[in-house]
Order: sequence, then structure tokens, then C-alpha cells
Amino acid sequence: MKRKMLRRRFLSTAGAALATPMLVSANALGLEGGVSANDRIIVGAIGCGVRGSSAIDRALRASECQVVAVCDVRRPRLLRAQEKCNGHYGRGDAKASYKGCKAYHEYRELLAREDIDAVLLTPPDHWHGVIYSDSIRAGKDMYAEKPITRTIAEGKALRKLVKQYGTIFQTGTHSRSHAWIRHACELVRNGYLGKIHTIEVSVVSGREYPTIASCDPPEGFDYDRWTGPAPYIPFDTKRCEWLAMYMISHYCAGFITNWGVHYLDIAQWGCPEITTKPFTIEGKGEFPTSGMTDTCCHWDTTLRYKSGLKVHFTDHSKQPNGCRFIGDEGWVKVNWSKPGFYASNPALRDVQFKPDDLRLHTSPAGSYFGHTLDLFNSIRTRQEPVAPFEQGHRATTIGNVSDITVRLDRKLHWDWETETFDDDQANAMMSRPMREPYTI
Repeated sequence: MKRKMLRRRFLSTAGAALATPMLVSANALGLEGGVSANDRIIVGAIGCGVRGSSAIDRALRASECQVVAVCDVRRPRLLRAQEKCNGHYGRGDAKASYKGCKAYHEYRELLAREDIDAVLLTPPDHWHGVIYSDSIRAGKDMYAEKPITRTIAEGKALRKLVKQYGTIFQTGTHSRSHAWIRHACELVRNGYLGKIHTIEVSVVSGREYPTIASCDPPEGFDYDRWTGPAPYIPFDTKRCEWLAMYMISHYCAGFITNWGVHYLDIAQWGCPEITTKPFTIEGKGEFPTSGMTDTCCHWDTTLRYKSGLKVHFTDHSKQPNGCRFIGDEGWVKVNWSKPGFYASNPALRDVQFKPDDLRLHTSPAGSYFGHTLDLFNSIRTRQEPVAPFEQGHRATTIGNVSDITVRLDRKLHWDWETETFDDDQANAMMSRPMREPYTI
């Protein structure tokens, strides 16, 4: 840890130099496509699937960093990721300085490398708590896919570690790096819609998958290792794949949380009350009656606050995807579909904020790539990124609270100060057993 802190201090100093362009060359600033090798943030990637490949691609575009290690339990994916990194750095002038990208089956071997400053973490949801906690203890800063954890209890455990180790933790809620979403939240935060009385949040519905016959895992796939902390169930060709694994509660809480966290996070960015003040919640959910999947397919929940604020959280069978803030003077709605910004008054899109208005964190370059650059900037400055751990944890928690509510089919009360329900059965559902030795 002493060496890691020295490395962080060096990166912070280098970041200060980069903020003074008259003192360094354009090439050292990355303005001509390069950053001094000694100043680069050294990166490893754990998870090389759909989300992992995307995270690696964005890191390869950033001259601020260098990807030196990749890890996955599926060897074909692992080798493709290694080949991609080696091919990228093996071109042009970078070839002489690049040491090569090493492939790992065991993620702890990657984390043990003292030269690695940050990790890109994209394992399946059921692995989040374990791999994220091991990465924090190894002294790594991180990009971590949402939801933060499979359960509320795991998230609370991670919070303690993040604070203890001073980890820079960028949650994969990329919406915060989209300019039109930030603009909408700034409208809300600065009162341009008047008093907000209702927030409507809707995300993609869940789905069912039929049970299929078990079989042997394909060559090069360590299925026992993939299962990790989840209960071991004989392998079949669907359960580990997109999208079925998101619909099986051993691996994921379902889209009520996995997808829900995106627009719930936008809701809390615009209206912090929803993740700071206690609320009551009630609602209904529809679950599969057969097959291998068991997470909520359709849900309709309402959160109510003492101030009169109401949050209506559903799947898209009830209302179109997005987050809509409704005030007594107008409304705005945002989502990822073009144009992505809708309002009761189109002029709200072009509002020029006043000098004394609250402005929210702006990612460099915006969008997905900007989210990655924002992480690297935070690693250098030791300032919070646009999507810090605490915000990711609280948005994840609302998804899990909603799931527990519809499973119990009764009204519950949630207290953010204690992070508990007023119901013993609901509190017991905030954690799940973890298969040894894969524990936090």
C-alpha cells in the first residue's frame, strides 16, 4: 500500500502538470496522440465479455492510460481481448515502449501486480461484491459496472472499504456523462420546473427463459469459477449468456435493478431527496411461473416521501423508458433514444444557466468515452468522479428495495440513515448466502 500511495502521489503531481499546458509539450499533454510513458495510468481489465470489451475499447482510445493485463474465465474471450490490446499498442511509435498485454485466468494474480493502478471491472453481477472488494483491498482504483452489488448488504460492506482505502470508484452509470441528461438534472436542481412533485422512472422489462437440458461446458470455459459465489447448478447453454443470466436471481436481481439503476440514478441526480430521505414503498410484480428464470418481469411500484414527492417506478410495459421530472411549472424527460430530451416547453432545452445556479459535474468529451476520461482525471486529481460509489450504491439499493417489496407484496418503509426496512423479513432479504470460498 505504501508503494501504491507513492504511485498515486506521482500521478496526482503529473495531473497537476497536465493542467499547466505552457510548461509541457503538446505530445506530453496527449494533444498529438501521446502521453509520456511514465505518466500513463497502468490498467488491467477483469471481464472480457460484452461490457468488458466495450470498457477495454474505450481505454485503448485514451492516451492517458495503457492496458497491460486482461482476465476472464472463458479462454476464447480472454485471448481475443489480449490480441486486441497487443494489436493496438503494437502499431507505430508505441511499439517500442509497450511491454505487452498479459492474459490471466485468475483475477487475483492480476490484482497482485504492483504496477497496475486501476482496473476495469465487468464481471457478472453475482461476482461484483467479491471482485470489487478484492480490487479495493489490492489498492486499485476502478471502473465498476452497475449495479454496484447483487445485494444491499454487499454494497454496505463495499462502502466501508472504499472509505478505508480512499478508492477512486467510477460506477458504470454512463448517463451522467451525457450532456442532455446533465442539463435536465440542472434544470430540476435549480428550480426551473418549480417544485417537483412526481418522478416517473421506467426501464426495460424482464423476460422468461424455459429450462433446457444440462450439458458439459465448452472447452476453455471454467464454469465452476464463473459460478463463484452463486449456488452451483449444472451447466446449460443459456444460463451464463446474455440475457438469461440477468433473469436468474442467483446471478442478478433482474432488470428491476440491473437496468433500473440507470434511470433511478438520473432521478437521484436531479432530485437527491429520493436517496437521502425515508420513504414508503408499495407495488406489484409479475414473476415467471416456470422455466430457469425467476426475477421480476413486470413491476409497478410507488415510493412516497413526507414532502409529498412521489416516485413511480415501473417497467416499460406501463410507461415508456426514461426518467421524467414533473414540477408545478413544467416537466422534462430524458432517455437514451434520440433526441433524448423532451419537455413541456421546448425552450427548456436551451436555457442558459445563471452564474449562481448549481452546476453538476461535467465529464470531459461527454458520452461513454468521456465517462472513461473522467475516471482517469479523478485518478490523477484524487477527486470524486462523475458517478462515485455512493451514488451507484444508492441507485442500486432502490432497485433492490423495489424487488424485495414486490416479492413480499406489501407496503414497506425504508430508512436511508440506517439502511433498513421496518420489516424483519424484508431485512433478511438484503443479503444472500455466498458459496465458499467466494466471500467479501
